Amino acid sequence: MPYDPRAAVKALPTQADIDLARRLAPVIRFAANEPFLPGKVGITVLDSPGVSPTAPREIAFEPGVSRVIEYAIWWDWDIQHLYELEHVWLKLDENDALVGVDASAHGRLFPMRRPDGSLPIEEGRVTLYSEPGKHAFHAAPEPIREREAQLTASCTSMTSAGRVLVNHMFEDVFDIAPEDHRAVRRHLQSRAFVPSYDFTQAFDLAGSDFVSWPDLHAYIAVRVPQVLAQVKADQPLIRAVLLDSGDTMVDEATEVRDGDDHVIEANLIPGAKEMIETLVKEGYRIALVADGRVKSFANVLGGHGISGHFEAEIISEAQGVEKPAAKMFEAALEALGLTRDDAQQVVMVGNHLGRDVKGANAMGMTSIWLDWAPRRHKVPVDPTEHPDYTITNPSQLPVVLAEIECAMGRVSQNPHIAIARRAAE
Repeated sequence: MPYDPRAAVKALPTQADIDLARRLAPVIRFAANEPFLPGKVGITVLDSPGVSPTAPREIAFEPGVSRVIEYAIWWDWDIQHLYELEHVWLKLDENDALVGVDASAHGRLFPMRRPDGSLPIEEGRVTLYSEPGKHAFHAAPEPIREREAQLTASCTSMTSAGRVLVNHMFEDVFDIAPEDHRAVRRHLQSRAFVPSYDFTQAFDLAGSDFVSWPDLHAYIAVRVPQVLAQVKADQPLIRAVLLDSGDTMVDEATEVRDGDDHVIEANLIPGAKEMIETLVKEGYRIALVADGRVKSFANVLGGHGISGHFEAEIISEAQGVEKPAAKMFEAALEALGLTRDDAQQVVMVGNHLGRDVKGANAMGMTSIWLDWAPRRHKVPVDPTEHPDYTITNPSQLPVVLAEIECAMGRVSQNPHIAIARRAAE
């Protein structure tokens, strides 16, 4: 059953509720270089124990608690995903005096108490500390500093885990494709930062836009697609990955041929199938561009269960020419609904400098040479055979594609920057 935000709340907050929530609103301390600050806040007033309307958490009423103000705090971003919702629950007695504070951290609810057991009050205001990039709440900075290594990794190397967050409240609202997750991932990788852990940036939540939870839910339903659309407009992505077959996916040394010289079976290069599956999961469009006979590729790639992953198969027997002829690459673009103008955002991966690399370079595509097999020449005969990138194993390809897209994003933001080519480590 679709989530209904209005059914989740017993009553909408009154203006008096909003005014009280604003008067008691917490101050949040962020690292000085925290790039993401809160936006809107959804207010709910709970008058009895029960499940939070905005988080799958039981809100308890200890003795002396008469009602609870729930703050559902919205960010467009945390450092690993688009969409961030954290929570603070202020527990009040019958005179609306503060008697307790709970807050969220990594999907769980925790009482906010300092090491000495006191409530986190500074200058008369509830004051919480937010983890850099991740925004989980703490009553004091020490627990955050104890997690410095993990949090620094989240804000730097682990931004590659980025995605669009879709939880149960929005799974029937958002329509997210694998490519969308990849665009968000690249956007966040370009915003990696090393946190300062000084917590000198004080954010007064009282200055935020306070709305009811149903109104915030409606806002999020519109806001996430808006932010995603802007990310996709700003972050260029690879339009397609063209793959050779022999000694790129298939180990030519293991080929078995019939009397008509069709390849009837062959082993895949170690890691090739996993590489294909990773590209599909990441939302890359892939096409086969290979020299050989149509039946051979049907036998081998079909036999290994990977033919279905290719949106197009451009094979020399059917085209009447072999690589590096432009016709092979033009046919791939056409089959994918792309044009020559899109070639700069297309990648060709192959084992042959004189065919795969030379042909891709002539088209203005990004060329990636897989230097895996002992066959074929290893030294470019002239500049037209110099690859943009070199890898030695199929497993390295997704990493290089990520590098390329990150570089495309940097160039998009700073057009004077040139994309550097390098061999994979």
